[in-house]
Amino acid sequence: MPCHCRRESRSAMSAWRLRPLVLLLFLLSVLPRAALSQIGRGLALPPSSPPSRVARSITCDSIQHPFGVKGKALHQGFEVTCGRNNEAMLQIDKHSYKIHDVSVEGGFVIILAGPIHQVCYDRKGKQMKATGIGNISLEQTPFSFSNRNKLVVTGCNYRLVANFGNSSAGDNHPKSTSCSTWCDKSYDTMDCRLNLACCQVPMPMDAAREFTLDFDKIEEQDMGEENGTCSAAFLLAQDKKVFRGARGGVQRPLKDMLLPAGDHRMILDWAVGRSTCHQASIHNLATRYCNNMSRCIDAPSGAGHLCKCHAGYDGNPYVADGCVGKYFFIHQRDIISPAVSHESTQIHLRSCNIT
Repeated sequence: MPCHCRRESRSAMSAWRLRPLVLLLFLLSVLPRAALSQIGRGLALPPSSPPSRVARSITCDSIQHPFGVKGKALHQGFEVTCGRNNEAMLQIDKHSYKIHDVSVEGGFVIILAGPIHQVCYDRKGKQMKATGIGNISLEQTPFSFSNRNKLVVTGCNYRLVANFGNSSAGDNHPKSTSCSTWCDKSYDTMDCRLNLACCQVPMPMDAAREFTLDFDKIEEQDMGEENGTCSAAFLLAQDKKVFRGARGGVQRPLKDMLLPAGDHRMILDWAVGRSTCHQASIHNLATRYCNNMSRCIDAPSGAGHLCKCHAGYDGNPYVADGCVGKYFFIHQRDIISPAVSHESTQIHLRSCNIT
């Protein structure tokens, strides 16, 4: 049926011009999901609950692909095990780490890791058995050390020398960094800026897969300040504080702060393939892990490649139909009335131009 148009009063015209908005709300409320996905070019609808870019409180049931339990992960390197409370655990070498966060879009995972090396002393100054993770190798994993970490040493009169490398990429010249701490009986506090019972340094390189360290006592500074304390070295996310500071406005004594170190947030970058997208495309592997609404991108760290949803889409590019449209566009200038057919999932729109 043809559409008849006529001039109306300003108030009537304003009300008429609101009809496309009313129609849009109507379409969103009545159309089935399948119909909305078929509307055509220029139309993309957000999901009813937008996917979270960073997953939190990770369990074996909630962890996002490419991670998963055995048989559900993208490949073996992304397999997780389940802890006592069903928390997702990442196994690297002989150690198992609780997964705190996963970023599918950013290509990183945050794990809770204890000290790399720790030495404690009893009240009489006798050194106890050293503990810690020790040297770490990520060579047989899809992970690398992120430069969003920092190296931290806490304690009295210790020096850390850390070496990072990537021999699998042909890098036979590891990069080193170091820092030292000191204590003085006249300073019953901690200040990482002055290396007073604490020091921290940035990562010397990105995309490293091998880490070794030397953690040694500075003998000439042995003045008994270590009695009843622990000295530790660990990797920590850059945006996290080494200590939370004073409680109730009262600074804690130094020896109350140098207790055995607990778990800290450490960031690992990951990639689904070790080659660049160009290298992968030569062997037709660039889209091996990406769904049909995503593309291959080189990992920001330079260690391999990732998948990313196309522009205008968001979600998980490693899952079929995981990329969902973020916007809703209507190209028609004016929309008069819809005729919706749920059976055929078709929309018929009749338009009329205002003169």
